[in-house]
Amino acid sequence: MKNLNLFRSVFIAFCLLPVMVKAQDSLSLFQNYKNQYNSERTFKQNIFYNPANRSDYSSSSFSELSIHQNESKDKTFRPTHGSRNKNFGVGTSSFQKLNQTKTIWGRASYENLTIKNQRWNENLDFDRVAPYIGADSVGGDIDLERYQFMGGYHQKFNKVDLGIQVGYKAQLGSRSRDPRLKSTTSDLTIDAGVNYHFYKEFDAGLFVQGEKYTQNTSVRFASLLGQPLVYQMNGFGNYNYFFSGGAKSNSMIFEELSYKVGGQIRHKKGQDFYLFAQIGQSDLLKSYRGTSNRYFDIADLKTDGFEIEGAKFFTLNDHRLGIKANYVANQTTGVEYGYTNNTSVMTLLYKRKSYKKDAFVTSFSFFYELTKDNFSLAVTPYYRFQEVKELRINPASGQKFEYNIYGVGVDYKHNIADNQVISLQGFYDFQSVATAKNALEMTASASINDWITNDFNYLASDVQTVGGSIRYDVKLQKMPTLFAQASYSQAQIQHKNNTYTSFTLGITF
Repeated sequence: MKNLNLFRSVFIAFCLLPVMVKAQDSLSLFQNYKNQYNSERTFKQNIFYNPANRSDYSSSSFSELSIHQNESKDKTFRPTHGSRNKNFGVGTSSFQKLNQTKTIWGRASYENLTIKNQRWNENLDFDRVAPYIGADSVGGDIDLERYQFMGGYHQKFNKVDLGIQVGYKAQLGSRSRDPRLKSTTSDLTIDAGVNYHFYKEFDAGLFVQGEKYTQNTSVRFASLLGQPLVYQMNGFGNYNYFFSGGAKSNSMIFEELSYKVGGQIRHKKGQDFYLFAQIGQSDLLKSYRGTSNRYFDIADLKTDGFEIEGAKFFTLNDHRLGIKANYVANQTTGVEYGYTNNTSVMTLLYKRKSYKKDAFVTSFSFFYELTKDNFSLAVTPYYRFQEVKELRINPASGQKFEYNIYGVGVDYKHNIADNQVISLQGFYDFQSVATAKNALEMTASASINDWITNDFNYLASDVQTVGGSIRYDVKLQKMPTLFAQASYSQAQIQHKNNTYTSFTLGITF
């Protein structure tokens, strides 16, 4: 809690920083808006993973402060993720070019949300710690607070650019009814990069990222009667019998160390073309404490990742064209630990590889933008092929999915007056299941079998999503620019509709 209170103070201070920064008035509202919410920058965001490239993020400074209210309602859902999410948040971000050689940037946010009807998952960050989650059949609503902070600095030295960025994220989740959950996470990342301009308008860069993640979760019961079992899951409904049960208190710790190393080659700061690649590795260790005070390592999840991307752009008068290809591969291996208590001291018997997950994504994206004095239109169609294989050994169980994903995004910005801008965004996405196979081994628990079967059926379903947003900005005399934005999307899955709505109010300067 001390860390969270400190973070609150840092967050409040950071929110006040942009107010003390003088906004740029040399550009019109519409020019500033197009620069701050640049469609092409979003299309090629991977090259900004290197903090040494961040001075090229924008030609001018900008800041934003906003509050938002989001809500999702899912009629078809995975129990581990919940059926409904209500979210209130406040956030601020700023990008400031101090002079020709120095740039700073940062972001801070606070969110308060409630996740409804979450079952078979007593942890935060499910996609990070799965399949080694704590789970029970009861679950319930979770109240969650989330704090984030990020800041970076860039310095230019003749032909060399240096950049560093530090980010921190903290979460506090709890449930006030049995099973009573308390979970905290902390996630610290540090990025550093260098860029060298080696020939005419060509440059090459290298960057490295280190990350330290920790999650502490405890599940306890106020009632001494009718306690459900708390399972220490190993995947596909299998669980660690030795550490599962209805103990009065269950405590889990996840600790992860990870790194990424990458680089890029660009021409004209990525305006003409770029090549980007990165590799990384993470090691997540799960430890358990039952009724004793000793922690036992019970599972280890190791992931090796690789990503490569290339993009080429063309300019024809007012028309901007681009094409991008991307490939991502992640291979995860799970190691489980076995113990015995036949002696006076609990003894480690074995470590064995028991879980494997491979995920591969190949994508092709296209970019088109038409820019005029009073409007701009950007269209980004894309195609992705995704393959996911999961396998468990002893007992053998697994599933495989292949997806074809088609979609398009549209971003239209219009200058309706000297002091007013309206923007419309829309998207359509269709996920078609090409292959869905399973060799799931049923367990002795009917409720667990229902869960893993329903989870497979969800992942094996086609999903069609359509959505859009409208935003209005107005600049009043002697005041920063005010804006309001409303968003709505609907996803159809298994002939039912899942909806998402959002409303945001804020200022930019």
